[in-house]
Amino acid sequence: MRLRPLVLASLMAIAGVAHAAEEFIYTVQAGDHPWNIAQRYLRNTSDAMGLMRLNRIPNDRTMPPGLQLRIPAQWLKLEAAAVQLMVVHGNATVIRVDGSSHAAVAGESIDTGSRIRTGEKSSALLLFDDGSRVLLRQASELRLLRSDKRALDGGFLVTLDLLRGGLENIVTPQTRPDNRFEIRSPAAVAAVRGTRFRVNASAQTTWTEVLDGAVDVSTAAGQVQAGAGYGTVAQLGQAPVAPRALLAAPDLSVLPQRLERLPIDWPLMPVPGAVRYRTQLAPDASFTTIVSDELTAAPRARVLDIADERYVMRVLAIAADGLEGVPAEHPVLVFARPLAPSLISPPPDAQTTMSRPVFQWTQGDPTLHYRLELRRSEDAGSAPMHLQTSTSANGTALDIDLTPGLYHWRVASIVPATGRQGPWGDLQAFRYLLPSPDMQPAQVEPGNVTVRWPALPNAQAYDLQLTQDTGFESPLAAVRVQATQHAMADLAPGSYQLRLRSVSQDGFAGPWGQAQTFVVPEPPKPEPRHWQKLLLVLPVLLILGL
Repeated sequence: MRLRPLVLASLMAIAGVAHAAEEFIYTVQAGDHPWNIAQRYLRNTSDAMGLMRLNRIPNDRTMPPGLQLRIPAQWLKLEAAAVQLMVVHGNATVIRVDGSSHAAVAGESIDTGSRIRTGEKSSALLLFDDGSRVLLRQASELRLLRSDKRALDGGFLVTLDLLRGGLENIVTPQTRPDNRFEIRSPAAVAAVRGTRFRVNASAQTTWTEVLDGAVDVSTAAGQVQAGAGYGTVAQLGQAPVAPRALLAAPDLSVLPQRLERLPIDWPLMPVPGAVRYRTQLAPDASFTTIVSDELTAAPRARVLDIADERYVMRVLAIAADGLEGVPAEHPVLVFARPLAPSLISPPPDAQTTMSRPVFQWTQGDPTLHYRLELRRSEDAGSAPMHLQTSTSANGTALDIDLTPGLYHWRVASIVPATGRQGPWGDLQAFRYLLPSPDMQPAQVEPGNVTVRWPALPNAQAYDLQLTQDTGFESPLAAVRVQATQHAMADLAPGSYQLRLRSVSQDGFAGPWGQAQTFVVPEPPKPEPRHWQKLLLVLPVLLILGL
């Protein structure tokens, strides 16, 4: 090694933040002298004289190879290290030092002093020369204060200013103690040498959560170090609180991996101590882009709207002090389009006597086709009994005859050009009942009535009711027969109503048919006998005899 850092002094306070005052040990190579060393590695070539004094070199041309030189870190030449805006999602803006601004573009370089601002439902990923990555969350603003690389050893010095919002950071481990990656915020400074951590900031408070490694969090009033699985909160003008354990990761094992409905709003098992939950969605597990970021007060995983694609869902619990917990991740496939229409008719649990009912749904996209599925079981995994496609955007008539029984139906949308079918909508049940047979006019005789009707396919019996009131509240007779006719005797004279319905093979009775009214007449009076007729004229004969 040509050089190695040597810590010569203990921590010293600079602007309220502790730093290490360091010197480098440089091993002289053949051909080296103070002037070319200063030209290559020092900020000022005039520091060659100081280098000679510090290392007691009497002759600048007599430095043997292998000689170890002490070089103060503050003398070392720094070169600008590139910062690239690697990924932009949604609405992000770059604001230059002169105040001019433009829409952020993936791939552009960010100059020192520039700010990056993200809008709602947006994010931006910064990539640094050493491979470190900083993801700017939605509704956040960050200023690049410094991104330098030492000419001597290639060590990096990065300083960011988080004005508001949140950062998710993966910092490349720094092998040299003088390397520094620092995030400033209104209330505190977080300094790391290689770790995975988050920083959220408001005007009065800074929250730091460490997932890997360790982070030093400093204010003018004090400093703490938070290790993996811990976080700290710093209020403006106060020392950071002692590190606290982050809340545990939520259990996502019960969540499905295929999503066919939007928005997503899944219940979660509550995490003890949590008062809110954050749900993030990214195209892959690297989370270089956050395409959805939602907060809920209840333990729920929520995604409002997202394109059909494969994603990784991340959910974390948030404590009452604002610290976000350990994240849980879950792969999901969103397959929600084209959207299925909502069902209208037959309504849920309806009954119909139409063997070819008309199915109606909410008005859909007229450029799409629609697939109707009919099944006897409510198990969506079972085989359907019938499928048919309609070009109508709001309904279709069934093209087969039903047999009596319970049915379930649902509809999916289809893209005609590709044949791609979207997810099925909800299953909805209805029952097909046999209609009432057309009852022939009753054959009425004094005291008796006979009714007949045609046989119906799939009918195992028929119900009849007889009454003398209009509502059939208290029928005089109620019978179930297998034949297609029935006679009733010993009926008193008067007006009657009779109604009929079919009973299918599954035992379900259809609706009552229209009641038929008939009148049972009075029986005819008998003719008088001969002697009775003589009695009628006897008074006349007696008068004539007198």
